Amino acid sequence: MKTAIITASTKGIGKSIALKLLSKGCFVIMNYSNDDKIANKLDIELTKKHPDQYKIIKADLSTYVGMEIFVQECLATRKIINYLVLNTGITVRENFEDLSLDTWSKVMDTNLNIPFFTVQKFSKYIDDKGSIVFIGSILGEVPHSVSIPYGVSKAGIHFLAKSLVKEFAEQKITVNAICPGFVDTTWQIAKSPQIRKSIEEKTALGRFAKPEEIADLCYSVLTNNFINGSIINIDGGYSYR
Repeated sequence: MKTAIITASTKGIGKSIALKLLSKGCFVIMNYSNDDKIANKLDIELTKKHPDQYKIIKADLSTYVGMEIFVQECLATRKIINYLVLNTGITVRENFEDLSLDTWSKVMDTNLNIPFFTVQKFSKYIDDKGSIVFIGSILGEVPHSVSIPYGVSKAGIHFLAKSLVKEFAEQKITVNAICPGFVDTTWQIAKSPQIRKSIEEKTALGRFAKPEEIADLCYSVLTNNFINGSIINIDGGYSYR
């Protein structure tokens, strides 16, 4: 049974990726930072469908200390990793002139710095021909004025994926980034009808993605041994006009 680790995976895109890998027979280690209610609900659901096939770990992956705790708990559960998916991310919606150093640093730590050190900590335990996938964003490709630190951090993730290819080449471990557009997660569904309509009008397919569509692509990338160093957009044709 292969082992997969997915950060930020009790809801949204991360949950869909976890469920996909569970359905393919993987042992899946999931993570969340603070929403105990959501995590407990998922735990109950998975106990019925996938007993003894998963572990859910509470750890704040916006901090280095939280990351170290998470890594230790993962390795106490499984010693060999086949798939590592870095999905943790936060955003802010502040104007350029209002951004503080603390806010900027928090986004960079959560979205870029801690994911890098997470990979570093796990690197010796990833099996040969394993796979690492970072969840980037189309906003790391297309500028967005009210999410500057988010976009910059995701652009950094995209370049990090390319930069790590040589580090893992000897073990034939692939490293890629997936760049979703706007996805129907809880946060996006809560947006006003006006904002959602504006986003849909900028998207060639005229809709938000389903989390399962991102999960399907992620699984394909994880299991294809010749996709390597790629930044793969899945955005429905965002900003086509």
